[in-house]
Amino acid sequence: MLHDLRFALRLLRRSPGFAAVAVLVLALGIGANTAIFSLVYAVLLQPPPFPHPGRLVELYETEQAPGNYPLSGPDFPDWKAQSRLFAGMALLDYPRSYNLGGLGQPQRVLGEPVEDNYFRLLGVPAERGRMFAAGESRPGHDHVVVLAHSLWQSRFGGDPAAIGRTITLNREAYTVIGVAPPSFHLQSHLGLWTALNLDPKALGQRGDHSYGALGRLKPGVTLAQARQELSAIAARLARQYPASNASTGARVFPLRDRLVGASRASLLTLMAVVGLVLLIACANLANLLLARALGRQKEMSIRLALGARRGHIVRQLLTESVLLSLLGALLGAALAAVAVRAAVALPAFPLPRFNPIQVNGAVLAFTIALAVACGLLFGLAPALRLSRPRLNHELSGAGALAGGGRRRWLSDGLIIAEVALSLLLLAAAGLFLQSFARLRSRPLGLNPNHLLTAALTLPAASYPSPAAVAPFQRTLLARVQAIPGVQAAALSSELPLEGGSNGYVSLPGESGVRHSLVEWTYISPSYFAALQIPLLAGRGYTPAEAQAWDRAAARFDAPTPPPPATVNSLSLPVVVNQALARHFFPNQSPLGRRFRQGDDGPWMTVIGVVRDVPIFGLDAAPMAQAYFPTTALVNSVHLELRSALPQAALAASLRRVLAGLDATLPLYNLRTMDQVADQSVSSQALQQGLVAAFALLALLLAAAGLYGVMSYLVVARTREIGVRMALGASRAAVMRLVVGRGLALAATGIVLGTLAALAAGQLIASQLYQIRPGNPLTLLAAAAVLLAASFAACYLPARRAASVNPIAALRTP
Repeated sequence: MLHDLRFALRLLRRSPGFAAVAVLVLALGIGANTAIFSLVYAVLLQPPPFPHPGRLVELYETEQAPGNYPLSGPDFPDWKAQSRLFAGMALLDYPRSYNLGGLGQPQRVLGEPVEDNYFRLLGVPAERGRMFAAGESRPGHDHVVVLAHSLWQSRFGGDPAAIGRTITLNREAYTVIGVAPPSFHLQSHLGLWTALNLDPKALGQRGDHSYGALGRLKPGVTLAQARQELSAIAARLARQYPASNASTGARVFPLRDRLVGASRASLLTLMAVVGLVLLIACANLANLLLARALGRQKEMSIRLALGARRGHIVRQLLTESVLLSLLGALLGAALAAVAVRAAVALPAFPLPRFNPIQVNGAVLAFTIALAVACGLLFGLAPALRLSRPRLNHELSGAGALAGGGRRRWLSDGLIIAEVALSLLLLAAAGLFLQSFARLRSRPLGLNPNHLLTAALTLPAASYPSPAAVAPFQRTLLARVQAIPGVQAAALSSELPLEGGSNGYVSLPGESGVRHSLVEWTYISPSYFAALQIPLLAGRGYTPAEAQAWDRAAARFDAPTPPPPATVNSLSLPVVVNQALARHFFPNQSPLGRRFRQGDDGPWMTVIGVVRDVPIFGLDAAPMAQAYFPTTALVNSVHLELRSALPQAALAASLRRVLAGLDATLPLYNLRTMDQVADQSVSSQALQQGLVAAFALLALLLAAAGLYGVMSYLVVARTREIGVRMALGASRAAVMRLVVGRGLALAATGIVLGTLAALAAGQLIASQLYQIRPGNPLTLLAAAAVLLAASFAACYLPARRAASVNPIAALRTP
């Protein structure tokens, strides 16, 4: 083997051009597979970095309406106390914005309040200091914080003295007790964790779903047993609290499923795509080796004549092809490492990062195995052919012509396969591109042009009630609207495309009936004008109606809520979207119709209907939504400004206005509405971009392969072409001969590729938006592109054939 390896290295040194082309083709194919496999390995194959990750689960509740819901805070202690199959459960709030102070310039940080056993449940040790201790979720003991490694590095410079330091979060003092390890990424972009206050008053009302929860099963407990136990507990709570829990059930899911989410289908699709690209590259290399074999036939015949065994020759030739493949893999792995590092560094990288995404030892082992397999794949057929020549033909010098006919069917078959696979990839790329274009061009229900958004959080310590929040927000909005060049401004609790909060509604005479959820969005009255959301029926809010909402918000947020009689006497105006009007008031005018939040909220009368605006992404169906004209109930708000001013100048003016009101408040998430929309489809954009790039690579490889085969055909048939021209064949006829043969191969591949695309289309149907997998225009476009590339690949060899000198060709042996 060492002798074969040394011989292969000498041979490659004597053919640097061939070696460079082969290594580059393999580097592109193997590098693409290595890069995508590094994603697949980290997300789908490698277990989460926790002890016994298969026993970790996520807990949800169910309601009468379909779907899985967050937990109701008061239900969780009952679940925890009554369960016998769980080694532990931890409650966690959803990530929230914190204003980080005490370190110079205030900074917005995303943090997550979690129960004090959260890190112990997961089995995550501290990198520095310690994690939360038992009892630190009690009131008065909960002002402790664990920093994410990234925040510790960026804000504290990695200083070990940060442990024990006091910082302020939303103007409340917290003590830094530890730093999480850099590998801990259960939630993206988190900067810290605080101890969740488990005081019964802080958990909210039973029936309000607002918390997440994790659990760890005891050894030997199955998922089905856990589901059965929690369902029994939920049934007992339904009997104990019929008013709030009558329709509440329990669900248990493996934590890994939530972490992977919708990434599985996209990653498997990309892995299939790069696998096809690699097959095309292997077919290309096989054809290169077959063409190169034309010059080595006599060498192999002499070696066989001198007594070399056929197995030894096959081994020598496979050593050469595997060596080529390993060299390509070496370059491909380097390219993959750079590509993966660049992709992970993207701000909107859409894949989960609970495991490090990198080209590690396991990925390199995959790359080496793939390289060996590819070397054997594209080297086997040429090796078998070269090791079985017809000695009398080769040694007499007639082998070149004789061998060409015998090998032509294999070369032609490889080209047909390349073209078919290329068409399959081009068709897939066309479908993804069209799907993404339709998704991105979906109407937003508003005008995104010249619309800037920003966010700020008012600390509850300084703004503890609607009475304190409302004046600040009104003053802020007035000053922002006074900025020269600002046409309109508004405040809202949520941004379109980025989710929101919701609840049930009751219609008159339907107490206790739980309909579909309705999204609540708290807005300033100028919201529809600032975002230019069309009013389709009725009217918007008047200033007096907005003030009535502010007064009602203050009354409901008071320590003593108003009595039921007072609540029932209230009638507040409300503007809804088309989806709510269609769902609750079909085939009738919604204007003047009433509903209320839950069974005990104030009555609301519909005064207007606005166009649907996407809430949970561009690919989500319209959802029922109600707009409440007060933002006094929310401390974190989004600011929307319509202005033609440059974004940088407008952002500077906004910061000056905010600093004039409260210099301790950071302004964050400054984005145009177009950027918000782009971020909402970042995962689809990454997928379609990669598929399109790989399809283009496949097209280039297929065209190069066809060019190589046609060039080989011209060389192998030089004498025949000379005879034809000597007998009167014109240059045009010779060109038609060569181009016609190449296009015939391409057409055969296109037909087979079209059939394959039709068969495989259903595999990606769930990832497409408003387009059918078998779209005829897409298939026709892919076929036309591939046919044009095939013609271009055949044209140069055809011109070379047409310029053959008949006399010189007839002298060719």
